[in-house]
Amino acid sequence: MKPKRLLALLMAVVTVVSVFTISASAANTEDTYYTYSWKSNSRYDYTPTRKKMNATPVYLKTQEYTLPYNGYYAKTLYGTSSQSANLSASASEYWINNYTAYVIRANGTSVSQIGKYVRIRGHYSDTTYSWGDCKIAWSPDTTNASNYTYLN
Repeated sequence: MKPKRLLALLMAVVTVVSVFTISASAANTEDTYYTYSWKSNSRYDYTPTRKKMNATPVYLKTQEYTLPYNGYYAKTLYGTSSQSANLSASASEYWINNYTAYVIRANGTSVSQIGKYVRIRGHYSDTTYSWGDCKIAWSPDTTNASNYTYLN
């Protein structure tokens, strides 16, 4: 076989193989920024819901200079619609007291999170000090989850 014909055949095979190996699932990994605004009468605040597209953990990162005194707690919730995301996805609340990027697994349920709506409940328990506002970046799915610290 001539070199040009062999090269053309090889390129055709590579193209076909690469088309079939592209992942069919699109992850919902774009960060959404949300500001928790805890009030004196409620120490809980909730992000808006977003649809989960794969089985990776939820991503969360507190933005610089917005962490409240003594930190806060985060818990993931899920539901079948954006209005019903009140079921526990994570087994408990997890303390966040620094600016590290974290991921939270859905270890509080055996229900698959794919296609469900998720959100993060922020809980500021310290009543002695000002609660202020806390800004986070979060996404329902995570690219390269092993690069981040797991809270659970």
